[in-house]
Amino acid sequence: MNPIKTAAAGLAALGICATAAYAEWPEKPITYVVSFAAGGNADIVARLNAEVLSEQLGVPVNVVNKPGGAHIPATMSVLEAPADGYTVFNWSPPSFMVVPLTREVPYSPLEDFIPIYAGISASNALYVRADSPYTTFEEFIEGAKANKLTMGVNNLGAPPNLSAVQLASEFGLEFKTIALKTVPATMAGLIGGQVDVAVGQVASIHSAGDDVRPLIILDNSRQPFMEKDLPGVRTVGEAFPGKEAGVWVHGGLAVKAGTPQEIVDRLLAASEVMGTEEFMATLPKTVGYNWVHGPDEVRALIQRGKDLYSPILDGLGLLHKK
Repeated sequence: MNPIKTAAAGLAALGICATAAYAEWPEKPITYVVSFAAGGNADIVARLNAEVLSEQLGVPVNVVNKPGGAHIPATMSVLEAPADGYTVFNWSPPSFMVVPLTREVPYSPLEDFIPIYAGISASNALYVRADSPYTTFEEFIEGAKANKLTMGVNNLGAPPNLSAVQLASEFGLEFKTIALKTVPATMAGLIGGQVDVAVGQVASIHSAGDDVRPLIILDNSRQPFMEKDLPGVRTVGEAFPGKEAGVWVHGGLAVKAGTPQEIVDRLLAASEVMGTEEFMATLPKTVGYNWVHGPDEVRALIQRGKDLYSPILDGLGLLHKK
């Protein structure tokens, strides 16, 4: 028998077997790695996403929380697993944006992962207590110039802190900054009098309610979801054209680079449900959502975040320079 034909036939058979294997994927449970502790918004949305994927793919999708270590251990646990679609990653602003921009990490978000979608999102807002003397953003600016106010944020270097830094830079302000670990803790610190003013998320109003007063949305332009949470509250871009108040808070799903295209396509198809109004209606009111679907689209979104935050972090002396 001709050896070339024999080899060709063998390769063809292997190709058929490989195609069949991918067509049968998944055949076992999928691990959905979350780099946050259980109970927060990122974890809640990840579990809702996992339920959808499980329904669409026909196998259990098990959420595994791996908090700590600046999100690096959770991220690396995905990269250390085979690129077979059975380990997926709930990427977030720390893991794909802030941490890689501020320190040496053993991975590259845009090179080592294939992003599938971005869903959970947020814009930041500036809040004072309901009994604060500042009833408008303009009054707040005057007060902040006359007095060094205490600003509450969740963590130094996190998106709310970067929003506060940009606010101070754009309007010539100076704050004493206190980090309160989480956005809910920041809002609680504001209500309890620990800080004078705080950066929370637009959707934080649903948990803080009448105890706080939103002064302005720290964003350049209005997004449709803002009306759901803070109807009528201006953005910085609307109130002060030319002033910058960009924000980048997004999170979603990614798989390890090298995952076969057939599996990526299955995940893309299975996740389409998450972009529907029916799915969004199941989300807690405290969750912001901005659906972006597809590797190229999400990579562009992540790149916009890098372009936004790099100069801010550089100004703070926090940008890691290779």
